[in-house]
Amino acid sequence: MLDKSNLDLQHLRSFLAVAETLHFTSAAHRRGVSQSTISLHISRLEEALGISLLSRSTKVVELTSSGHALIRLAQDALQSHDRIFQLSEKLETQTQIRLGLTEDLILSDLPLLLRNFRKKNNKTQVSLVTGLSHELRDRLGTGEIDLMFGMQAPNETHGHLLWQESLKWYMHPEETLDKENSIPLVVFPEGSVTRRIALETLNRHKIRWHIAFCSDSLSALLGAVKAGYGCTLQPGFLQRSALASPIVMPDLPDAPSVGFVALNNKQEFSSLENTLIQSTKDAFPG
Repeated sequence: MLDKSNLDLQHLRSFLAVAETLHFTSAAHRRGVSQSTISLHISRLEEALGISLLSRSTKVVELTSSGHALIRLAQDALQSHDRIFQLSEKLETQTQIRLGLTEDLILSDLPLLLRNFRKKNNKTQVSLVTGLSHELRDRLGTGEIDLMFGMQAPNETHGHLLWQESLKWYMHPEETLDKENSIPLVVFPEGSVTRRIALETLNRHKIRWHIAFCSDSLSALLGAVKAGYGCTLQPGFLQRSALASPIVMPDLPDAPSVGFVALNNKQEFSSLENTLIQSTKDAFPG
């Protein structure tokens, strides 16, 4: 009785390699296996099917009539097998994306983009946390989040670039700055990209400064600016946010632009992550 449950696709691949080359050694090289493995695969395939596929002699290898008939069937079987796995990759559903965002992105156009993404992918739960860029990278490292969008300093190379963003100084319109005296700064704690760039920019222009207010909350920083504590350096897109009003830009030296990047804790992004990344790049072409 034939063993119909024991048809190995690797045996079919070895058979096709022999059928195409009519040479066991060439077939072995093509498949990256030994000649004895090719011979074993052919023997096992013939045993499973109960037919002779090859006519062997000391000089030549020829296909039997059954061997000729099997070629097309084997090709179809392997192509169907490959298409099944290609289809599974396309239909792969990611049930959850734990997303980390820097708080400034909450005040950009990204929440609307996220809303549209969630509507189109309603079978995927997108949870959201905020934090400073270096904090989110730590969360990636510990597996607390799957994907983050954060800020990249000019001299950093980590992450997949989404867009470049200019940094602007923000201050309440009724406040004035005296560059002859120390500039009061409203900043994030140490480790913040914008804090480091603000201090480096003022130092480069030999402008004195002091920390007047510090918080890890952007809302708190904007509140402190509105309360007249000083000025802060933040992404230019905050100008479009109602939460940043009434804040204007003081006359201070231009700071270098920063990159907003996507990172995850794997070697590549999933198909859904790539969809979200591309949508973000399209929405922020700057």
